Amino acid sequence: MSFANSFFRFPIFFVILHALIYADMKLLLLILLSVMTFTVKDKRTVTADGSWPYDMSATYYNTGNKGSVTSNDTATLRVSGLDGITIEQIKVYVRSNKSAGAGKITMSADGTQIYQKEGTYQEWFGAYDNTNYQPIGWSGRKTVNALEVQVTGSTNSLHIEKYEIGWTQAPSYTVTLMNGNEVYDVLNGSTVTLPAGLEPVDAWEFSGWSESEFWETEQMPVVRTGSYHPTSDVTLWAVYQKDVTPTQPCVTDLTDGAYIYLNTKTGMAMSGVVESGVAGAEPFDPYSTDQAYEIKFDTSGRATIQMMYIYGEAYIGYEGTQLANTPSKWDVYHEGEKTAFYTTAGDKTYMLLPGMMRPVGEEYVLATELVEVDQIEKAPTVLRTTDMPAPLYLYTCHPEAEGFETVRSERMNESGNEGVIRFGNYELHVRKGVKELRLNE
Repeated sequence: MSFANSFFRFPIFFVILHALIYADMKLLLLILLSVMTFTVKDKRTVTADGSWPYDMSATYYNTGNKGSVTSNDTATLRVSGLDGITIEQIKVYVRSNKSAGAGKITMSADGTQIYQKEGTYQEWFGAYDNTNYQPIGWSGRKTVNALEVQVTGSTNSLHIEKYEIGWTQAPSYTVTLMNGNEVYDVLNGSTVTLPAGLEPVDAWEFSGWSESEFWETEQMPVVRTGSYHPTSDVTLWAVYQKDVTPTQPCVTDLTDGAYIYLNTKTGMAMSGVVESGVAGAEPFDPYSTDQAYEIKFDTSGRATIQMMYIYGEAYIGYEGTQLANTPSKWDVYHEGEKTAFYTTAGDKTYMLLPGMMRPVGEEYVLATELVEVDQIEKAPTVLRTTDMPAPLYLYTCHPEAEGFETVRSERMNESGNEGVIRFGNYELHVRKGVKELRLNE
């Protein structure tokens, strides 16, 4: 073969090869392309055919008649729940009247317009046609969750037969779910549903899934829940959170202020107003307005108790040995963290005590009432302020390793992990088998 013959034959070979590859790619696209078809049934309904994502739903409404739009009529198709599929084309099959028909076609993806065509049917297709439906619309590649197609008539009439949406399913990936150091599950697909409601681990509550592994942190992580769309094979880690909001200490210095009166033995706090000689009692909740009372102390150390968040005056007072809505002066016992309100009748002492079981009909309810006591010094009651600190949470992928923190960084890849065990004011650091005890000042 001469050099000249080779020069002319090789380009022809590559042109043919390119054509074959292009044809194969087009064939592959046709094989992979899925189509959703929505055929107009009446002015409020379309019927769906073909294939679509699991959560897909469609609505249709025509202000005109079925699929026909005359002047100022609008037919709207909305398709949602597409789960981030890639659309390749959107077609509307339309025909006109024998010699007229015009309007505007608008298409939007996730609220953003991607196509608009306005004019006469003749301008679109070269001639009016009242027999055959012809496709018109958008083509390209776009990832979407929701679509809207509107056809608005301007000249009688445009008639809609159906809508076609061509789309490709995202490739399937493997999602490995880790719960601590154990594999919890392995999922496969272009869209997977992440498990919810994993069991708590001690005080740690499950909150979602993270694309990165981490140990204990106060920084709120990005967590995934519900439907998840992987873009590659990926490992997700179960994330747990724990409420470590500092507990307000019991009041030791009595001054005027807003307080919650709490029975530490039962965990019940006084709540609400006085009715039928008693007040309410509820589990302690520092954010409850029903448990907040304004308490004022006079120069002799006695106190009045008034509910804070209620219209008008609502006091916790007493008449005899029953509670009453009166601004009574309470005697106050206070020692260390203990605080108790009481009164005396004759030679007996009656203490204001939340969390008492009281019969009401055939049932028992919790209440706050005056209870006779022998020794007020044994009172189980305290005052808590209503000024609570901001909520604070810790987050981790390893609740099973509480108290042991593994620090990981790129600089330590060759030398291994460093372990830190905390107890009291001390930290035990372990690295490469070498132990070091440090005191936190």
